[in-house]
Amino acid sequence: MARRHSRSFLALLIVVALVACSGDESAGPANPGSLLPADTTTTTVVATSTTTATPTTTGSPTPSTSNDPATPTEFDADIGVPDGGGPFPAVVLVHGGGWVTGDPSIMLPLARHLNDRGFLTVNTRYSLAALGIPGYPEAVDDVACAVRVAASHPDSDGSVAVVGHSAGAHIGAIVALTGDEYAENCPAPGTGIPDRFVGLAGPYDVSRLGLAMQIFFGAGPEEAAELWTAGNPQALTDANPDLDALIMYGEFDGLVEDRFAFEFFDALEGSGATALLELVEGARHDEMHDPDLVGDLIVTWLDR
Repeated sequence: MARRHSRSFLALLIVVALVACSGDESAGPANPGSLLPADTTTTTVVATSTTTATPTTTGSPTPSTSNDPATPTEFDADIGVPDGGGPFPAVVLVHGGGWVTGDPSIMLPLARHLNDRGFLTVNTRYSLAALGIPGYPEAVDDVACAVRVAASHPDSDGSVAVVGHSAGAHIGAIVALTGDEYAENCPAPGTGIPDRFVGLAGPYDVSRLGLAMQIFFGAGPEEAAELWTAGNPQALTDANPDLDALIMYGEFDGLVEDRFAFEFFDALEGSGATALLELVEGARHDEMHDPDLVGDLIVTWLDR
């Protein structure tokens, strides 16, 4: 009993550290839209009975957090379209923040880097967990919907890669493996599974985080075993053997152990997926979304 309590407490400290690590960035300006380049729009898409996507520009959209399947789903993201003629390959970016905080401003520098190199970006928000309000499955629904929106955007060539950092890598990995099981009320058509996935310092095996993930699932692993399995990428790799994945970890992460990357990479390869494991030399956890460290590596991999 004492050993389990120690491991749970350590896992809780990891999540708290993940939140603190993204705190300064996720706080951001009062209006993140003011930081967006001229060719970037903040888009809210509201589902209709015909599931037709109708984008409208708004300064302060509010994501839907309703659990009622009859309630129209609202999609909320910052969409960046490169200069020049398309169509462009699309990238969905998923921020970190320990599942309880964060916003697209965290991933904005990387989004700009990708825009400058010819990628359409969907820098998405997703439902955050709070006491009494689980993040699962709504957060996964939101990211799976972002994949659909990216694929069906008029300037997209239909191909989609998901790039997630930290908690966003965990959520993005679920979508990359089982995204077609989510986003039933998404206003955009198609599948929620992307063609490719880039994980940046992700904790992919939630069973190693123990009770620290209870706020995300809304219950412990014994009370909600099915949810914990469905939300554990380490256990889902057989679901999408066609996935093409780049798993990146920082040399001096300091928060998420490199074994998460090693074991997830091994599981992907074992499932038949195409996977590449990449060490980012000198990088700490909070630098693993820095375009100066990972931007060109991601672009080179996507362009290959």
